[in-house]
Amino acid sequence: MVEYVTVTYPEKRTVFIDGEEAGFTNTTLRVDEGTHSIHLGEPRDYIPKWKRPTVTGTTSTKPMEISFEKV
Repeated sequence: MVEYVTVTYPEKRTVFIDGEEAGFTNTTLRVDEGTHSIHLGEPRDYIPKWKRPTVTGTTSTKPMEISFEKV
C-alpha cells in the first residue's frame, strides 16, 4: 500500500529512506506502508541522526510529518 511522508527541515536537503535517495525535505514523498529508516545524509548537522517511523494510514493530503532540527 502506498503511504506518504513529509520530512521537514529548515533547508532543502536530500531525504534518504532505507538508504536510498527518496526526494527532498519539505515535499510530500511516497513510501510503502511499514517501518522505514529516514535520515538526511551528510553533513550530519541535524538531530536526531535518524528516525524509524512506522508509516500507515496516511494520504497525499495528510502525510506523516517527520521533523529534523538543525544543530
